[in-house]
Amino acid sequence: MHTFGGNLLSVLFLIPRVLAAPTKIEENSFVVHRRAVTSPGGRNGVAALDKVFRKYGWAIPERINNKVHVPQNISIKQAEGEGIVRATPGEADTSFLSPIKVGGQTLMMNFDTGSSDLWVFNTNLSPRITRGHAVYDPKKSSTFKPMNGARWRITYGDGSGASGIVGTDVVNIGGAKVANQAIELATTVTDSFAEDVDSDGLVGLGFGSLNTVKPQQQKTFFENVMPTLDKPVFTANLRHHTLGSYEFGRIDSTQFKGPLTYTKIDPSRGFWQVESTSFAVGDGVKQTNPNASPAIIDSGTTLMLADDGVVRSYWRQVEGAKMDEEGTFSFPCVADLPDFHIALGPTYMATIPGELMNYATLARNRCMGGMQSNQGQGIQIYGGVLFKSQFVVFDGANKTVGFAPHA
Repeated sequence: MHTFGGNLLSVLFLIPRVLAAPTKIEENSFVVHRRAVTSPGGRNGVAALDKVFRKYGWAIPERINNKVHVPQNISIKQAEGEGIVRATPGEADTSFLSPIKVGGQTLMMNFDTGSSDLWVFNTNLSPRITRGHAVYDPKKSSTFKPMNGARWRITYGDGSGASGIVGTDVVNIGGAKVANQAIELATTVTDSFAEDVDSDGLVGLGFGSLNTVKPQQQKTFFENVMPTLDKPVFTANLRHHTLGSYEFGRIDSTQFKGPLTYTKIDPSRGFWQVESTSFAVGDGVKQTNPNASPAIIDSGTTLMLADDGVVRSYWRQVEGAKMDEEGTFSFPCVADLPDFHIALGPTYMATIPGELMNYATLARNRCMGGMQSNQGQGIQIYGGVLFKSQFVVFDGANKTVGFAPHA
Protein backbone atom coordinates (compact mmCIF):
# COMPACT_ATOMS: atom_id res chain seq x y z
CA MET A 1 0.00 0.00 0.00
CA HIS A 2 1.30 3.44 -0.85
CA THR A 3 1.47 5.79 2.11
CA PHE A 4 1.20 9.54 2.49
CA GLY A 5 4.36 11.60 2.49
CA GLY A 6 6.46 8.91 0.83
CA ASN A 7 9.88 9.64 -0.69
CA LEU A 8 9.22 11.24 -4.07
CA LEU A 9 12.69 10.20 -5.24
CA SER A 10 11.82 6.53 -5.23
CA VAL A 11 13.22 4.09 -7.79
CA LEU A 12 11.37 4.27 -11.11
CA PHE A 13 9.87 1.23 -12.78
CA LEU A 14 8.66 0.68 -16.35
CA ILE A 15 5.62 2.89 -15.75
CA PRO A 16 6.79 5.28 -13.03
CA ARG A 17 4.69 6.65 -10.25
CA VAL A 18 4.31 10.28 -11.29
CA LEU A 19 6.74 12.63 -9.57
CA ALA A 20 4.09 15.30 -9.20
CA ALA A 21 5.37 18.72 -8.23
CA PRO A 22 3.03 20.71 -5.98
CA THR A 23 3.24 24.48 -6.17
CA LYS A 24 3.27 26.17 -2.77
CA ILE A 25 0.67 28.87 -2.26
CA GLU A 26 0.35 31.73 0.16
CA GLU A 27 -0.41 30.52 3.70
CA ASN A 28 -0.27 26.94 2.39
CA SER A 29 -4.01 26.33 2.56
CA PHE A 30 -6.88 26.75 0.15
CA VAL A 31 -10.65 26.55 -0.02
CA VAL A 32 -12.76 24.99 -2.78
CA HIS A 33 -16.44 25.92 -2.82
CA ARG A 34 -19.14 23.76 -4.33
CA ARG A 35 -21.62 24.67 -7.04
CA ALA A 36 -25.11 23.29 -6.72
CA VAL A 37 -26.59 21.03 -9.37
CA THR A 38 -30.36 20.78 -9.37
CA SER A 39 -32.77 18.61 -11.29
CA PRO A 40 -36.28 19.83 -12.13
CA GLY A 41 -37.57 16.42 -11.06
CA GLY A 42 -35.87 16.57 -7.68
CA ARG A 43 -33.98 13.71 -6.13
CA ASN A 44 -34.31 10.17 -7.41
CA GLY A 45 -33.75 8.07 -4.32
CA VAL A 46 -33.79 4.66 -6.01
CA ALA A 47 -31.27 5.88 -8.60
CA ALA A 48 -29.04 7.12 -5.77
CA LEU A 49 -29.24 3.70 -4.12
CA ASP A 50 -28.47 2.00 -7.42
CA LYS A 51 -25.41 4.24 -7.81
CA VAL A 52 -24.02 3.18 -4.42
CA PHE A 53 -24.44 -0.50 -5.27
CA ARG A 54 -22.65 -0.01 -8.60
CA LYS A 55 -19.84 2.03 -7.04
CA TYR A 56 -18.94 -0.68 -4.56
CA GLY A 57 -19.41 -3.59 -6.95
CA TRP A 58 -22.43 -5.00 -5.16
CA ALA A 59 -24.97 -7.08 -7.02
CA ILE A 60 -27.96 -4.83 -7.71
CA PRO A 61 -31.29 -6.36 -6.66
CA GLU A 62 -33.59 -6.71 -9.66
CA ARG A 63 -36.35 -4.78 -7.92
CA ILE A 64 -34.01 -1.76 -7.69
CA ASN A 65 -32.54 -2.12 -11.17
CA ASN A 66 -36.01 -2.16 -12.74
CA LYS A 67 -36.95 1.13 -11.07
CA VAL A 68 -33.85 3.17 -11.88
CA HIS A 69 -34.39 6.45 -13.69
CA VAL A 70 -31.60 8.97 -14.32
CA PRO A 71 -32.75 12.60 -14.78
CA GLN A 72 -31.83 14.01 -18.18
CA ASN A 73 -32.42 17.76 -17.80
CA ILE A 74 -29.78 19.11 -15.45
CA SER A 75 -28.87 22.74 -14.86
CA ILE A 76 -25.90 24.24 -13.02
CA LYS A 77 -26.46 27.25 -10.78
CA GLN A 78 -23.50 29.61 -10.77
CA ALA A 79 -23.23 32.67 -8.58
CA GLU A 80 -22.09 35.94 -10.12
CA GLY A 81 -18.80 37.57 -9.21
CA GLU A 82 -15.10 37.06 -9.53
CA GLY A 83 -12.68 34.65 -7.94
CA ILE A 84 -13.95 31.52 -6.22
CA VAL A 85 -17.44 30.58 -7.32
CA ARG A 86 -19.94 30.20 -4.50
CA ALA A 87 -23.36 28.62 -4.68
CA THR A 88 -26.26 27.66 -2.47
CA PRO A 89 -27.93 24.27 -2.94
CA GLY A 90 -31.23 24.33 -4.81
CA GLU A 91 -34.52 23.23 -3.35
CA ALA A 92 -33.92 19.60 -4.22
CA ASP A 93 -30.40 19.70 -2.72
CA THR A 94 -29.52 17.00 -5.23
CA SER A 95 -25.76 17.07 -5.79
CA PHE A 96 -22.78 19.36 -5.47
CA LEU A 97 -19.78 19.86 -7.71
CA SER A 98 -16.55 21.82 -7.43
CA PRO A 99 -14.61 23.54 -10.22
CA ILE A 100 -11.02 22.55 -10.93
CA LYS A 101 -8.64 23.35 -13.77
CA VAL A 102 -6.79 20.66 -15.71
CA GLY A 103 -4.26 22.06 -18.14
CA GLY A 104 -6.01 25.42 -17.74
CA GLN A 105 -9.42 23.99 -18.69
CA THR A 106 -12.25 24.26 -16.16
CA LEU A 107 -14.23 21.14 -15.31
CA MET A 108 -16.99 20.58 -12.75
CA MET A 109 -15.95 17.62 -10.64
CA ASN A 110 -17.29 15.43 -7.86
CA PHE A 111 -14.91 15.27 -4.87
CA ASP A 112 -15.10 11.68 -3.66
CA THR A 113 -13.46 10.36 -0.48
CA GLY A 114 -14.68 6.88 -1.46
CA SER A 115 -12.39 6.46 -4.48
CA SER A 116 -8.85 7.33 -5.63
CA ASP A 117 -8.99 8.03 -9.36
CA LEU A 118 -8.92 11.46 -10.98
CA TRP A 119 -10.67 10.85 -14.29
CA VAL A 120 -12.24 13.22 -16.80
CA PHE A 121 -14.53 13.32 -19.79
CA ASN A 122 -12.36 14.30 -22.72
CA THR A 123 -12.09 14.58 -26.49
CA ASN A 124 -11.16 10.91 -26.92
CA LEU A 125 -14.87 10.14 -26.43
CA SER A 126 -17.50 10.60 -29.12
CA PRO A 127 -19.76 13.70 -29.04
CA ARG A 128 -22.71 11.42 -28.31
CA ILE A 129 -21.07 10.32 -25.08
CA THR A 130 -19.86 13.77 -24.01
CA ARG A 131 -23.11 15.63 -24.71
CA GLY A 132 -23.93 17.74 -21.67
CA HIS A 133 -20.38 17.59 -20.28
CA ALA A 134 -17.47 20.00 -20.37
CA VAL A 135 -14.60 18.00 -21.88
CA TYR A 136 -10.86 18.15 -21.38
CA ASP A 137 -8.84 18.44 -24.60
CA PRO A 138 -5.22 17.30 -24.10
CA LYS A 139 -4.26 18.87 -27.45
CA LYS A 140 -5.12 22.31 -26.06
CA SER A 141 -2.79 21.85 -23.09
CA SER A 142 0.91 22.60 -23.52
CA THR A 143 1.65 20.76 -20.26
CA PHE A 144 -0.06 17.43 -21.00
CA LYS A 145 2.23 14.40 -21.21
CA PRO A 146 1.04 10.89 -22.12
CA MET A 147 2.01 8.06 -19.79
CA ASN A 148 2.84 5.40 -22.34
CA GLY A 149 1.54 1.95 -21.54
CA ALA A 150 -0.58 2.99 -18.56
CA ARG A 151 -4.28 2.14 -18.45
CA TRP A 152 -7.11 2.46 -15.95
CA ARG A 153 -10.46 0.76 -15.55
CA ILE A 154 -13.38 1.14 -13.16
CA THR A 155 -15.84 -1.76 -13.39
CA TYR A 156 -19.00 -1.98 -11.35
CA GLY A 157 -20.89 -5.06 -10.31
CA ASP A 158 -23.57 -4.66 -13.00
CA GLY A 159 -20.98 -4.46 -15.81
CA SER A 160 -21.07 -0.67 -16.09
CA GLY A 161 -17.91 1.38 -15.85
CA ALA A 162 -15.27 3.43 -17.62
CA SER A 163 -11.72 2.91 -18.80
CA GLY A 164 -9.02 4.59 -20.80
CA ILE A 165 -5.51 5.99 -21.03
CA VAL A 166 -3.38 7.98 -18.61
CA GLY A 167 -1.32 11.14 -18.81
CA THR A 168 -0.10 13.93 -16.58
CA ASP A 169 -0.98 17.61 -16.51
CA VAL A 170 -1.14 20.62 -14.23
CA VAL A 171 -4.12 20.36 -11.90
CA ASN A 172 -5.22 23.53 -10.12
CA ILE A 173 -7.71 23.21 -7.29
CA GLY A 174 -8.53 26.42 -5.49
CA GLY A 175 -5.16 27.94 -6.37
CA ALA A 176 -2.95 25.01 -5.36
CA LYS A 177 -1.24 23.34 -8.31
CA VAL A 178 0.24 19.91 -8.84
CA ALA A 179 2.44 20.09 -11.91
CA ASN A 180 2.46 16.42 -12.94
CA GLN A 181 -0.76 15.01 -11.56
CA ALA A 182 -1.89 11.73 -13.07
CA ILE A 183 -5.02 12.32 -15.17
CA GLU A 184 -7.13 9.42 -16.35
CA LEU A 185 -8.74 10.05 -19.74
CA ALA A 186 -11.82 7.97 -20.45
CA THR A 187 -11.88 6.33 -23.88
CA THR A 188 -14.87 4.09 -23.17
CA VAL A 189 -17.79 4.63 -20.81
CA THR A 190 -21.06 2.81 -20.43
CA ASP A 191 -24.36 4.63 -20.91
CA SER A 192 -24.98 4.90 -17.17
CA PHE A 193 -21.81 6.98 -16.85
CA ALA A 194 -22.58 9.15 -19.88
CA GLU A 195 -26.12 9.85 -18.68
CA ASP A 196 -24.81 11.15 -15.36
CA VAL A 197 -24.41 14.66 -16.77
CA ASP A 198 -24.04 16.23 -13.33
CA SER A 199 -20.25 16.10 -13.44
CA ASP A 200 -17.35 16.14 -15.88
CA GLY A 201 -15.35 13.64 -13.87
CA LEU A 202 -14.20 12.74 -10.42
CA VAL A 203 -11.46 13.76 -7.98
CA GLY A 204 -10.75 10.74 -5.82
CA LEU A 205 -9.60 11.59 -2.29
CA GLY A 206 -9.18 8.08 -0.93
CA PHE A 207 -5.79 6.39 -0.57
CA GLY A 208 -3.49 5.61 -3.50
CA SER A 209 -3.76 1.88 -2.86
CA LEU A 210 -7.30 2.15 -4.25
CA ASN A 211 -6.18 3.79 -7.51
CA THR A 212 -6.93 1.66 -10.60
CA VAL A 213 -4.05 2.70 -12.89
CA LYS A 214 -1.94 -0.22 -14.10
CA PRO A 215 0.77 -1.37 -14.15
CA GLN A 216 1.66 1.23 -11.49
CA GLN A 217 -0.88 2.88 -9.21
CA GLN A 218 -0.76 6.68 -9.04
CA LYS A 219 -0.99 9.11 -6.14
CA THR A 220 -4.10 11.18 -5.56
CA PHE A 221 -4.10 14.97 -5.72
CA PHE A 222 -4.21 15.15 -1.92
CA GLU A 223 -1.24 12.82 -1.54
CA ASN A 224 0.77 14.98 -3.93
CA VAL A 225 -0.18 18.37 -2.49
CA MET A 226 -0.09 17.31 1.18
CA PRO A 227 3.66 18.00 1.78
CA THR A 228 3.16 21.68 0.90
CA LEU A 229 0.22 22.28 3.24
CA ASP A 230 0.36 23.90 6.67
CA LYS A 231 -1.45 20.85 8.03
CA PRO A 232 -1.62 17.46 6.26
CA VAL A 233 -5.42 17.58 6.19
CA PHE A 234 -8.45 18.45 4.17
CA THR A 235 -11.87 19.19 5.60
CA ALA A 236 -15.38 18.66 4.27
CA ASN A 237 -17.83 21.34 5.35
CA LEU A 238 -20.89 20.15 3.43
CA ARG A 239 -24.17 21.63 4.58
CA HIS A 240 -27.89 21.27 3.99
CA HIS A 241 -29.48 23.97 1.80
CA THR A 242 -26.54 26.32 2.20
CA LEU A 243 -23.00 26.93 0.97
CA GLY A 244 -20.47 24.16 1.50
CA SER A 245 -16.77 23.80 0.86
CA TYR A 246 -13.64 21.67 1.00
CA GLU A 247 -10.54 23.20 2.56
CA PHE A 248 -7.03 21.82 2.24
CA GLY A 249 -4.27 22.53 4.77
CA ARG A 250 -6.30 24.29 7.47
CA ILE A 251 -9.04 23.53 10.00
CA ASP A 252 -11.45 26.45 10.32
CA SER A 253 -12.59 26.35 13.94
CA THR A 254 -15.44 28.79 13.24
CA GLN A 255 -17.24 26.13 11.22
CA PHE A 256 -17.95 23.62 14.00
CA LYS A 257 -19.15 23.48 17.61
CA GLY A 258 -17.15 22.04 20.48
CA PRO A 259 -13.95 20.02 20.16
CA LEU A 260 -13.12 17.76 17.26
CA THR A 261 -13.09 14.07 18.13
CA TYR A 262 -10.62 12.01 16.12
CA THR A 263 -10.78 8.30 15.46
CA LYS A 264 -8.22 6.03 13.84
CA ILE A 265 -9.05 4.65 10.44
CA ASP A 266 -8.25 1.35 8.77
CA PRO A 267 -6.78 2.36 5.38
CA SER A 268 -5.90 -1.19 4.30
CA ARG A 269 -8.58 -1.20 1.59
CA GLY A 270 -7.85 2.37 0.49
CA PHE A 271 -10.86 3.90 2.26
CA TRP A 272 -11.37 6.32 5.14
CA GLN A 273 -12.87 3.47 7.14
CA VAL A 274 -13.88 3.62 10.81
CA GLU A 275 -15.56 1.43 13.40
CA SER A 276 -19.27 2.06 13.96
CA THR A 277 -20.63 -0.34 16.53
CA SER A 278 -23.48 1.43 18.35
CA PHE A 279 -26.42 3.75 17.74
CA ALA A 280 -29.50 5.32 19.30
CA VAL A 281 -32.84 6.53 17.97
CA GLY A 282 -34.30 9.80 19.26
CA ASP A 283 -34.21 9.89 23.05
CA GLY A 284 -33.84 6.11 23.25
CA VAL A 285 -31.05 4.23 24.95
CA LYS A 286 -27.77 3.48 23.23
CA GLN A 287 -27.89 0.16 21.41
CA THR A 288 -25.05 -2.12 20.33
CA ASN A 289 -24.88 -3.27 16.73
CA PRO A 290 -23.68 -6.87 17.06
CA ASN A 291 -21.23 -7.93 14.34
CA ALA A 292 -21.20 -4.34 13.08
CA SER A 293 -19.73 -3.79 9.64
CA PRO A 294 -16.98 -1.17 9.30
CA ALA A 295 -18.12 2.19 7.87
CA ILE A 296 -16.64 4.16 4.97
CA ILE A 297 -16.82 7.96 5.25
CA ASP A 298 -17.79 8.68 1.64
CA SER A 299 -18.40 12.20 0.33
CA GLY A 300 -19.19 10.81 -3.13
CA THR A 301 -22.36 9.09 -1.94
CA THR A 302 -25.53 10.98 -1.05
CA LEU A 303 -27.30 8.33 1.02
CA MET A 304 -26.37 6.55 4.22
CA LEU A 305 -26.33 2.75 4.02
CA ALA A 306 -26.16 0.97 7.35
CA ASP A 307 -26.45 -2.60 8.59
CA ASP A 308 -29.98 -3.93 8.20
CA GLY A 309 -30.70 -4.27 11.92
CA VAL A 310 -29.74 -0.65 12.53
CA VAL A 311 -31.94 0.60 9.69
CA ARG A 312 -34.95 -1.42 10.80
CA SER A 313 -34.52 -0.22 14.39
CA TYR A 314 -34.73 3.39 13.21
CA TRP A 315 -37.70 3.10 10.87
CA ARG A 316 -39.68 1.08 13.42
CA GLN A 317 -39.85 4.30 15.42
CA VAL A 318 -41.48 6.24 12.56
CA GLU A 319 -45.25 5.95 12.31
CA GLY A 320 -46.33 4.74 8.87
CA ALA A 321 -42.83 3.78 7.71
CA LYS A 322 -42.63 0.63 5.62
CA MET A 323 -40.42 -1.22 3.17
CA ASP A 324 -41.50 -0.62 -0.43
CA GLU A 325 -41.38 -3.10 -3.28
CA GLU A 326 -37.91 -1.84 -4.24
CA GLY A 327 -36.62 -2.88 -0.82
CA THR A 328 -36.30 0.73 0.36
CA PHE A 329 -37.87 2.32 3.42
CA SER A 330 -40.40 5.11 2.91
CA PHE A 331 -42.67 7.02 5.27
CA PRO A 332 -45.51 9.58 5.22
CA CYS A 333 -43.93 12.94 4.39
CA VAL A 334 -45.78 14.52 7.32
CA ALA A 335 -44.17 12.13 9.82
CA ASP A 336 -42.06 13.53 12.64
CA LEU A 337 -38.65 11.91 12.17
CA PRO A 338 -36.53 11.27 15.28
CA ASP A 339 -32.86 12.22 15.42
CA PHE A 340 -30.39 9.43 14.71
CA HIS A 341 -27.22 8.96 16.76
CA ILE A 342 -24.40 6.85 15.30
CA ALA A 343 -21.00 5.89 16.71
CA LEU A 344 -17.96 7.02 14.71
CA GLY A 345 -15.07 5.28 16.38
CA PRO A 346 -15.04 4.14 20.02
CA THR A 347 -16.00 7.42 21.75
CA TYR A 348 -17.87 9.82 19.44
CA MET A 349 -21.61 9.72 18.75
CA ALA A 350 -22.71 11.87 15.82
CA THR A 351 -26.24 13.23 15.89
CA ILE A 352 -28.08 13.43 12.58
CA PRO A 353 -31.19 15.62 12.90
CA GLY A 354 -34.43 13.93 11.90
CA GLU A 355 -35.02 16.35 9.02
CA LEU A 356 -31.89 15.03 7.29
CA MET A 357 -33.29 11.49 7.34
CA ASN A 358 -35.83 12.59 4.70
CA TYR A 359 -34.06 12.03 1.39
CA ALA A 360 -36.63 12.42 -1.38
CA THR A 361 -40.31 12.94 -2.09
CA LEU A 362 -42.03 10.02 -3.77
CA ALA A 363 -45.62 9.70 -4.98
CA ARG A 364 -48.82 9.83 -2.92
CA ASN A 365 -47.39 12.00 -0.09
CA ARG A 366 -44.68 9.51 0.78
CA CYS A 367 -40.97 10.21 1.17
CA MET A 368 -37.87 8.01 0.90
CA GLY A 369 -35.58 7.66 3.88
CA GLY A 370 -32.03 8.98 3.80
CA MET A 371 -30.78 5.85 5.56
CA GLN A 372 -31.27 2.54 3.81
CA SER A 373 -30.10 -1.03 4.35
CA ASN A 374 -26.76 -2.20 2.98
CA GLN A 375 -28.56 -5.51 2.45
CA GLY A 376 -25.88 -7.57 4.15
CA GLN A 377 -22.93 -6.36 2.07
CA GLY A 378 -20.58 -6.30 5.07
CA ILE A 379 -19.73 -2.60 4.82
CA GLN A 380 -21.61 0.52 5.86
CA ILE A 381 -21.48 3.65 3.67
CA TYR A 382 -21.88 7.01 5.41
CA GLY A 383 -22.49 9.63 2.73
CA GLY A 384 -24.12 13.02 2.40
CA VAL A 385 -26.75 12.41 5.08
CA LEU A 386 -23.92 12.23 7.65
CA PHE A 387 -21.82 15.04 6.12
CA LYS A 388 -24.71 17.51 6.32
CA SER A 389 -24.70 17.09 10.09
CA GLN A 390 -20.94 17.00 10.71
CA PHE A 391 -17.78 18.97 9.99
CA VAL A 392 -15.27 16.30 8.95
CA VAL A 393 -11.46 16.43 9.02
CA PHE A 394 -9.43 13.94 6.97
CA ASP A 395 -5.89 13.72 8.39
CA GLY A 396 -3.58 12.03 5.89
CA ALA A 397 -0.47 11.97 8.07
CA ASN A 398 -2.03 10.53 11.23
CA LYS A 399 -4.56 8.31 9.44
CA THR A 400 -7.47 9.69 11.43
CA VAL A 401 -10.84 11.29 10.78
CA GLY A 402 -12.17 14.04 13.03
CA PHE A 403 -15.82 14.93 13.61
CA ALA A 404 -17.79 17.75 15.21
CA PRO A 405 -21.29 19.20 14.67
CA HIS A 406 -21.59 22.11 12.27
CA ALA A 407 -21.57 25.54 13.87
